[in-house]
Amino acid sequence: MADFIHVNLLPIEYRIVKKDYSWIIDLRLLAPIAILALAGIGWVTASSFFESNLNTQRAALAGVQAEINANSNVADKIRDLEKLRDEKTAKNNSLKSISVSKRRWVRILEGLNKSLPLNMWVESVKQADGNENEMEVKGRTFVFPEVAEYMIELGKNEYFQDIQLGTIEFTKESEKTSFLFTIKVTLNPNVGIDELVKDDKKQEKVL
Repeated sequence: MADFIHVNLLPIEYRIVKKDYSWIIDLRLLAPIAILALAGIGWVTASSFFESNLNTQRAALAGVQAEINANSNVADKIRDLEKLRDEKTAKNNSLKSISVSKRRWVRILEGLNKSLPLNMWVESVKQADGNENEMEVKGRTFVFPEVAEYMIELGKNEYFQDIQLGTIEFTKESEKTSFLFTIKVTLNPNVGIDELVKDDKKQEKVL
């Protein structure tokens, strides 16, 4: 579009001068533009900061993962050693339990033997199924009253908690008469265990 030149031929006193408000329009346009520019700069700055922080965190995570992978074989060895330790501990405890049990049964059998009257002998000792503190003693005697005497003597032993007569039968073999009997014995689960454990500890210290 061509620009026109306006020539005002009126005298100065009659001329009407128009005020120029174009600068106001320019400010109205400039303000939003400035705000948008600031917002863009802020967004770019924030994006750059978060991207840099994210990259730093990723690098740190990659370093930790690399360290974990490098030490994974150490963790496997530790687990293997812990498993081996648990197995050795279980075997050791099992062996100690067997040792204590053997020594306890030695004391129990000694108690059964020391209480025997002169005309009596024990044929078998059987532990009850499902209960390690109950056993059945089968014996034979030529004198009937000795069965009661034997039960009384067993009752005096601290290893035996309860004594009961099971059965008694009269038998005759080769013109010899005898009495076959069974006695049910309940063992005291607490007596003797502490002493045996203390003895084992003393032996370990000596070794």
